[in-house]
Amino acid sequence: MTLVERDHYLRTLESYLDEAAGGNGRLVYVSGEAGVGKSSLVSAFASQVESRAVPSVAYCDGSATPSPLAPLLELLPTLPPGVWPEGATRQEIFAALLVALREPPDLGPHLVVVEDAHWADQATLDLLLHLARRIHTCRALVIVTYRREDVDATDGLRQLLGDTASATGIRRLDVPPLSREAVSTLVARHARSHPDASLVDPARLHEITRGNAFYVTEVLSSGLDTVPERCRDAIVARVAGLSGATQQALEVVALAGARAEVDLLEELLSAGLPALDEALARVLLVEADGAITFRHELARRVVAEQVPMGRRIHQHRRLLAALEARGADPARLAHHADAAGLSQSAVEHATVAGRRAADLGSHREAARQFQRALAHAARLPGNGLPVERVAELHWSLGYELYVIGRIEEASRDVERARDIWEQQGATTRVGDAWRCLSRLLWFEGRNADAEAAAVRALEILEGPPTPELAYAYSNMTQLHMLSSDAAATRTWGARTLGVLDSLAESRARTELRAHALNNLGTIEVVAGDRAAGIAMLEESLVLARQAELHEHAARAYVNLASSAIAQRRHHDASRHVLEGIEYCTERDLDSWTSYLLACDAELQVNRGDLAAAERRAEAVLAHPSLATNAALTPLVSLAHVRGRRGESGFEALLARAAALADGIGEVQVIAPVAALRSELAWLARRDAEAGEVAGAVLELVERADCPWNRGAVLRWLPRGTRPAHREVAPPFAAELAGEWQEAAALWEGLDCPFDHALALARSGDGGALATAAEIFDGIKAHAAAARCRVDLRALGLTPPRAPGRATRDHPNGLTRREAEVADLVVQGLSDTAIAEQLVISRRTAEHHVSSILAKAGVSSRRDVIAWYSSPE
Repeated sequence: MTLVERDHYLRTLESYLDEAAGGNGRLVYVSGEAGVGKSSLVSAFASQVESRAVPSVAYCDGSATPSPLAPLLELLPTLPPGVWPEGATRQEIFAALLVALREPPDLGPHLVVVEDAHWADQATLDLLLHLARRIHTCRALVIVTYRREDVDATDGLRQLLGDTASATGIRRLDVPPLSREAVSTLVARHARSHPDASLVDPARLHEITRGNAFYVTEVLSSGLDTVPERCRDAIVARVAGLSGATQQALEVVALAGARAEVDLLEELLSAGLPALDEALARVLLVEADGAITFRHELARRVVAEQVPMGRRIHQHRRLLAALEARGADPARLAHHADAAGLSQSAVEHATVAGRRAADLGSHREAARQFQRALAHAARLPGNGLPVERVAELHWSLGYELYVIGRIEEASRDVERARDIWEQQGATTRVGDAWRCLSRLLWFEGRNADAEAAAVRALEILEGPPTPELAYAYSNMTQLHMLSSDAAATRTWGARTLGVLDSLAESRARTELRAHALNNLGTIEVVAGDRAAGIAMLEESLVLARQAELHEHAARAYVNLASSAIAQRRHHDASRHVLEGIEYCTERDLDSWTSYLLACDAELQVNRGDLAAAERRAEAVLAHPSLATNAALTPLVSLAHVRGRRGESGFEALLARAAALADGIGEVQVIAPVAALRSELAWLARRDAEAGEVAGAVLELVERADCPWNRGAVLRWLPRGTRPAHREVAPPFAAELAGEWQEAAALWEGLDCPFDHALALARSGDGGALATAAEIFDGIKAHAAAARCRVDLRALGLTPPRAPGRATRDHPNGLTRREAEVADLVVQGLSDTAIAEQLVISRRTAEHHVSSILAKAGVSSRRDVIAWYSSPE
């Protein structure tokens, strides 16, 4: 059926193809509700431009646990050779695809379509992220369709959409439902060949379907005069009018999954391939690239649900046998074994699929496969699966749950593995499980329990040198590093390296060395030889990345970033945060992605970008399975933002942060919370309270080996009451000495505007207070600026004028009129066009544009577009 109300979208897609042909590739997200006509639009577009572009279409499979990079496999026949060389790593595959898209065939630019991204596996989402960030360098148009209503239920897709929102080559098309007029047009067209359709009331049809193209076309095709309450009813009624052989063929196609290969159907259909003809003619099914698919996935699901249980199981068993003979993907085999109730096969295939997914960095898929394997292991008759294998499955599942951030569930599975090993007398495995539980307990904020578990692991494992003993030593090293105890960290680190020296070269030894260097490097950066510490951390990162040790590379990024942030090394911190987030998101490493996003929030606080800090912190805190420890930094950052801006809500954030810090008990969390509380008290002009808060944690920060955390607390102690103290970072040392101008200069050199202004404000000097107020105004720290103005008036001085409310409220510091002008600049309008649009003089428009350039700190309109459009 000819499309209606889609000409504008077809023209838009064609303009993007023109841009791609010129070397400015585009990745277009085409969204809309299920059945709205996204696939029909893309298909019509592909047909429209087939003479000037090479189309490649792939589908994400929603019928089973997705196979990693399955859409890319489907695209390979239409892509240049060499995109997926045998034995290539995922990063090499991604790079090869990018090269292919930069060198299109003679016919024209590439046209790549990835359908149903809401069902995409994480590896495919990572591929799309990789492409999205670089597509503007290609001669390709990549179209990605997804259901708008499924975004909130799909963490990976939601993350992808957010991460690529500001990428240069990204475009979006939202396909709306059909209007009443469009529905009337469709009814009239259909009535020309189906007179009964003239009885359909277009207004009623539109009201019931709300313009959903799928509902409309299905009802018209089935010959009904009204739309059933649910789409299922329409599909069931339509299928019921088909021959028995065709209905049986539909069942097999539906149960096969998103696509059923023709040769597979030829083997399984008792009436042969002709049984498909009626459904193909009625456009319930379509054929493409040697496979049969339902025209609508909704229809496939409804048909599959209607198959009686006995026949459904029978067909899944036949599908499994046929696919096993073809050596199909383990994930697909696991799905059919699961649905067929063949538990032994389900365990075998799901285990292989889980390991394969883990190796590819698709850790969410790995977790689902191991869960499937364990569910079926419990159903096996007799003695079932050997207990050793059950323990290994729990152990593997526990690890995958750990890296994707589901810590509480991970602990339960590790405990189950440990209990089995205890019953079997597998002492070494039991000790290693206690070591793993120590790590998980730390993530839950249960530090005392984590330390007890670490001690228990050592009690069991002490003896001859083994990898497990080395890991137990390294775990103790890590716990002491996290508590900022340099001496103990070095002692346990030396023990770890001593055991490693006696072990033969192996993957386990590489993993342990990466872990040990990470711990030792972090404590040196924080409290010792910074250059040596950074070198150890970077060596740990290189080892981990080369050996595909995902967790350990993620830890290296986190510790490189967090230590740089603490020491106000903004450039280093930004580099590690950005690289780390990209690495972790590509591999489902949610536990560390959350930490890195939290680090970025803290970095933005230090830089004075409160709006960006707020966005980062809120995004982390909204994560559905955020680990307890990972919540502390975003809570503190968000409370800083709210407090400095003089907004409500910081009290609840502070209370949550303080409760977490007290439970964790480490100086790395207690000191930042104390510093926050003191700052909030100072903003409220309760200076005595600020000092009392600092004094309450003085003993702890004096014991810990961290000059930056120590200084952040000691700065708030009243002069004359400060005891002798250990070393603090230089800016804090200047503050403690009362050298406020020197401290301000040091903070300014570190690009820390709030601290710069704070040092000036606390000097008590009138001129410094006025300067501080202006700096606070510039970063929208309105509460801090207000305190400066109160202090100036108390000195009998006139404070600088506060910015207007419109300027204060705009996220980029623009006035209301400047914001209007900036919107038009982003749209590409000239000064003359802006003047006409806003009914102002051209000179006034030029003045506003100049002001915007100055506030943005850029020199061209193109730079304004990047600055104003950026979520940063």
